Amino acid sequence: MASPTKKLKAVRKNKRNNAGKRRKAQNNNKGTTLKASVLFGDE
Repeated sequence: MASPTKKLKAVRKNKRNNAGKRRKAQNNNKGTTLKASVLFGDE
């Protein structure tokens, strides 16, 4: 059986790995640059 410390370290590691995963994936796929219409107005 894992010690309490091992359990805690595993939880913290998983937390770090999963932090913002959805947001980061969206940024990687879509990017953060605004659309041209937002930047320069509809022309």
